[in-house]
Amino acid sequence: MKVFFTILLWLVVLPVKATGQWGDIIRLEGKEWVLLVKPIESDTMLGNRVRAFLPDNISYSTGNYSCYTASWEIRNGYLCLRQIEADVYDEASNKDSTLVYEGKDLQSLFPSYYKDGEIQARWFSGELRAGKGNLVRYVHDGFDRNMETEQVLTVRNGKVLKTETYHNYRRPGLNLKKAQKEIACRFPWKRFPEYRGEQIIFVIGDFQMTDDGHFVDCDVHFFFLRSSRKTIEDRNHPLALAFKETLKSIYPWEVLFINGKYTMEYRSFTMPLRGDITHDKGDSAKYTIVGRVYGESVRQRPPYDVVHAVLVGSNLSMAGQPFQGWLTDSTGCFRIKGLEAGTYHLKAEYVGLDPCDTVITLPSQHNDTLRMVLPLWYDYILKYDCSPELSKENILKGHPKLRLVIPEEQEQKIRTHFFWKKYGVSYDVFYPLKKDGTLDCYLGVPNHLLTTYNQVVFDYLDKKFGTSWRKEAPKGIFGLDKSLDEFRDYKWFINTLHKESKYPVKLLNKGKECLLRIEYAVDSNGYIVQPKIISCSNCSFRKTVLDAFKKVMNVPTLLKAGKDTLVVQYKLDSSATVNPDTDVLVIGYTPCDKPILMK
Repeated sequence: MKVFFTILLWLVVLPVKATGQWGDIIRLEGKEWVLLVKPIESDTMLGNRVRAFLPDNISYSTGNYSCYTASWEIRNGYLCLRQIEADVYDEASNKDSTLVYEGKDLQSLFPSYYKDGEIQARWFSGELRAGKGNLVRYVHDGFDRNMETEQVLTVRNGKVLKTETYHNYRRPGLNLKKAQKEIACRFPWKRFPEYRGEQIIFVIGDFQMTDDGHFVDCDVHFFFLRSSRKTIEDRNHPLALAFKETLKSIYPWEVLFINGKYTMEYRSFTMPLRGDITHDKGDSAKYTIVGRVYGESVRQRPPYDVVHAVLVGSNLSMAGQPFQGWLTDSTGCFRIKGLEAGTYHLKAEYVGLDPCDTVITLPSQHNDTLRMVLPLWYDYILKYDCSPELSKENILKGHPKLRLVIPEEQEQKIRTHFFWKKYGVSYDVFYPLKKDGTLDCYLGVPNHLLTTYNQVVFDYLDKKFGTSWRKEAPKGIFGLDKSLDEFRDYKWFINTLHKESKYPVKLLNKGKECLLRIEYAVDSNGYIVQPKIISCSNCSFRKTVLDAFKKVMNVPTLLKAGKDTLVVQYKLDSSATVNPDTDVLVIGYTPCDKPILMK
């Protein structure tokens, strides 16, 4: 116990961290997700058997203690192992390579679980988390992290019993890691004169929050008195209750919505406080708060996600100063001068968005520009506009409804589509799509909320009709039409050119190669326009490469407006030369009577 507290005393206001681990891969709904667990490692014998099977020159990493990455999928309702990949290092050639073992190669390792050509994970029971998108929460310890979209799979003896989808997000506010000084200043030390000058280390966890940043409760596991080296595990001790009382007095806290719960960033936290922290009453210096205000909005083209834009004319106010306010300038910035040392509760507001509050203590340890983000009016959206609960109400009333996008001049065609009558479904809201690929109205609900609204109807139809209805549904339904989720950035641009570029058969047979440099422009609406070949080593390839460009010119992208160039190389497999500037590489392999796709 002494060793534990010796280590504990070195902790600052940070959670305990170890090493983050790479996840496995699982294929769900036709896409690859990060699996935030290693199912094989739940059985120690199986984990050791796999590592013994791998070659001796396996590459070890602190980010992958298991030494392999497994790929999974759901087949016939069971979690099945598809393959295992492992990196190896060859000392002779001084090169790294990756070994891939398919299911048939692994049969001998899982003899009790191999059935009908599949390795069913019948040794595993519990919950699996699969994630995709950006990180919302990250702790450098195992798989202690959460992503924007997560599916939680309940598994019993390998069989997937239930799948729940969550859309996680973070709302701005005071982070616990930066709150030590504020907590120390607010803590009611006068009620505890016997602890004057004492350093108290609180170990807390299981945070419960409201959606708008109010602290509800937490679990004070124990606290430690440094001078007497005494540990107190009484959760109802007056010090523990005063600590929670202090947390409740601060608003707003940063809030994370994680898999259906409002909480803080950390599962457990160590907070040291000293009883003699006070403001310097003799501090006569003046301070300035500099910041910028952003507002959430919905991107008006795929993937219709939430983006941040600076807010011009956002109103700022301070608690206790009702007759004083500030406005953000044309760049969304504000500057509040002449402030004395102390704690300030700053609030930013803008019509149509939820306000954003933050607490600032001056002098601050950080000189960074304060960033305040006003979120969409989620409470209103979820209560009155678009939520799973509203969708369930429609089904209970006998009128299941969907949300979708309808291209200009096609509303009549979609409205009379046989799908609605056949399956007893209608749509209550549609968003008209102009010919230039942008919406003809403001879409104020992000894609993930529209998808969760529709998902309730999807589940209802799956239960009633099976999954065959999905093939008959019209295009444009959020959550079903994957083009509405497509992120058309530079990576999409290059990948599409790779996919569409074909090696002309006649030129392949003649052994012809070519290197082309192409200039193109992106207009203000995100369209790729005016592709122009500025250099070409073989004119016979000009039409081929321009035909590939046509595939990316009829959709709006997220590319920045302006001009740019890229290099396309058509190369035979017998040639070893690849130009280092090549962006799109098309390789011709064997003569045939069909166009040759890149490998």
